[in-house]
Amino acid sequence: MDRFLPRLGVILAAALLTACQANPGPPPVVDENDRSTTPTNSSTTAPPPEAAPEEDLLPERSTVAIGVDPLRGGLNPHLVANNSELVNQIAELVLPSAFHGSEMDTDVLESAEEIEAPGSIAMRVRYTIAGPAQWSDGTPISGSDFNYLWSQITRTPGAKDVAGYRAITAVRTSGNGRVVTVDFAHRVEDWQKLFANLVPSHLLEDRDFASALADGIPASAGRYLVAGMDRGRGIITLNRNDRFWGEDPANIDVIQLRAVRDTAQAVNMLRSHQIGFADITPQQTTLENLSLLSNVNTGVVTRQRQLRLNMSAVEGAFDEQAQRRALASLLDTDQLARLATGRASELKPGNNPFDSHAELAPLRERAGRKPVRIAVDPQYPTALAAATTIVDVLQAKAIDAEVVTERLTTITSDLLPAGKVDAVVAWDENGEDALSLANYFVCATPTRPAATLSGYCPENSADTALGILSGDVDSATAQDRVEHLNREEALFVPLLNEVRIHALGKGIVGPGQSIEDWDSGLISAPQWRKDDD
Repeated sequence: MDRFLPRLGVILAAALLTACQANPGPPPVVDENDRSTTPTNSSTTAPPPEAAPEEDLLPERSTVAIGVDPLRGGLNPHLVANNSELVNQIAELVLPSAFHGSEMDTDVLESAEEIEAPGSIAMRVRYTIAGPAQWSDGTPISGSDFNYLWSQITRTPGAKDVAGYRAITAVRTSGNGRVVTVDFAHRVEDWQKLFANLVPSHLLEDRDFASALADGIPASAGRYLVAGMDRGRGIITLNRNDRFWGEDPANIDVIQLRAVRDTAQAVNMLRSHQIGFADITPQQTTLENLSLLSNVNTGVVTRQRQLRLNMSAVEGAFDEQAQRRALASLLDTDQLARLATGRASELKPGNNPFDSHAELAPLRERAGRKPVRIAVDPQYPTALAAATTIVDVLQAKAIDAEVVTERLTTITSDLLPAGKVDAVVAWDENGEDALSLANYFVCATPTRPAATLSGYCPENSADTALGILSGDVDSATAQDRVEHLNREEALFVPLLNEVRIHALGKGIVGPGQSIEDWDSGLISAPQWRKDDD
């Protein structure tokens, strides 16, 4: 009977390992005063090596694969340079947020409330972080993560959602890092939308925020973690975060995000069951091709995101309104949308608000002194095609112009502020909430960059921003003010509104049977189960 004991030990060890993964314990407590590595057992005899588990006794990890657009930039969701559906959805799975919409995340926070503020403080909000909340390396989520995000967004060129954070004057931490008190210079009605997608400050504080998440996210506090990025093969691997402490942990162990570069690849991968779901940018025949596949349900999804030509109003660029208006008047957004995407189906061109008969003399005069320079990040093919087409339009009118290809982080941090380029083609969230609309009225200071790519500072900007953020100006009125500002000053031209294709094949049981139930895409991944039928 003794010969069965080693095998029994292996079985018990494997069972214990599985139990630990399904029920993570509390985060480890590190005593900063005791970093000794001295063993507690004084014996010098090394313990016998553990028996290697037999492969057939290890639990098989459930794995699914889905098709996504190729990752163009990094994974920092707070940067204009990384503005994409894929990055935003990965962030939702991996990074913790104080609120999701208007709902507090009870896994992350015990409470969040506006409290009485002393006379010199316009508004004060107090967050209490849930005791078990931790990063995947065991470090507790703390006020340092709140403070870090605030400080980085307000001082990093090309950061998103700046207006609400610029209203903050202090972020203080107490209660062993679990209590976060945030003071505001003026009222922010939608304060619940702040502190979404917190990042692990303890791993990033010595790194440049603009590039810190260029090749991954080093720790997770969501239901999944980024386990690997293989840009050459076009695969991002998400593993279930077994240190996730909250309710409803993810069901599937591994999700492979596989880059789909064209329609033929999407069709082949769905047909052969290499992927069970796809969330991709369409080409001309994508929907038609996918509709021919049996057992594949397809749907068209529109997003708020918008490709824009943002014209720089800083000194040395298009600092005269007439120059910007002349350029805008030359753009046929229907044509630009078709040529930039290479398709006429599943297409929503932007609406150019500018008259097509504007006087071109100011633009010609400026181009005679130095060429019009349109900047674009070459990693984004649709934006690059749009920028190239705009230059072609200008040159066809005998207006000297050229494309400047550079990483968007460099464009926002160097080229735009210094007036080295006149405009940039990039994706914009096109948000309609108060925090997004207030950005148009937040101006640059000697220590803080502008909140928009145009760099334009409107008259009475501070009062307008305050009114929008405080809720005194409702969202419809705020939207009207932004549109009026753009019509008057010609700051941006909407070129293209984002349209996506969802295709559900076999292998995944998700949020529902209808393709409409999958509108949220990858965000619903924690609900998925593997279908082995």
